Amino acid sequence: MSIDRTIQPLSVPAVNVQQQDLKMRPKAADISAAPVAASETSGTQIKLSKVTQAIQTDSSQDVDYDRLAKIRAAMDAGELQLDTDQIANALVEDIFQLS
Repeated sequence: MSIDRTIQPLSVPAVNVQQQDLKMRPKAADISAAPVAASETSGTQIKLSKVTQAIQTDSSQDVDYDRLAKIRAAMDAGELQLDTDQIANALVEDIFQLS
């Protein structure tokens, strides 16, 4: 493989770029920490779906917080024994069930 250096590169024409006055975003210190008054509206309105509303008001307690606290305590104490092979096998089985 050889490189032909006899061909001159093409010239690029000059581009006329005009300076634009760009507004810079204010620094965090410059932003007012005053809360927005209730009478002011931002113009954005959000309507949650019925499913989202049901999720927010769900009180079925799917999470066993007592068991979770015990697991966290065991992790913090270094007493939690994890079988990485069992975790990996469960993940692989789960992937194949999705296919």
